[in-house]
Amino acid sequence: MSPRVLDRLTVRVGRLAKLARAIGLTAVLAAINPTASLAQSAMPAAPPPSSSLDVPTTKLLAIGTFTVKGTPERWKPLLDAEVRDTVRLYLTGKIDQWYLKQDQSGVVFVMSVTDPKEALELLGRFPFGQAGLMEFQIIPLGPIAPLRVLLTDPAK
Repeated sequence: MSPRVLDRLTVRVGRLAKLARAIGLTAVLAAINPTASLAQSAMPAAPPPSSSLDVPTTKLLAIGTFTVKGTPERWKPLLDAEVRDTVRLYLTGKIDQWYLKQDQSGVVFVMSVTDPKEALELLGRFPFGQAGLMEFQIIPLGPIAPLRVLLTDPAK
């Protein structure tokens, strides 16, 4: 292998190592940042200080969980209307993907909405929300900021 090819490989391995460290740091920061999620009735917290890891919010993850009032006897009569409202938001492009949690304790939506307040307002209009049977945790999502490392020119 020529020295030039070896130098290029070394640079790329170095970049990948930087990326791995940055991703690890991002995971740690996310784990220790309690303002990353919002309860349905909570107001958004102040944004964290600006850093090189800042990214725009491009989607929201909405994790719905039944409340203590959310018993099958109370939600079954509302289920048809709940599904219709979910389909309406899907067809308007507000819900991108929707899932049932495997333990059947609620739902998970990937929403094409960037404002947590808007998401909570939309989901709060659903029959389960109106009846106090389900609450949502909202998690803002965005691009993986450490990937910026791959866009920098290697040191010469």
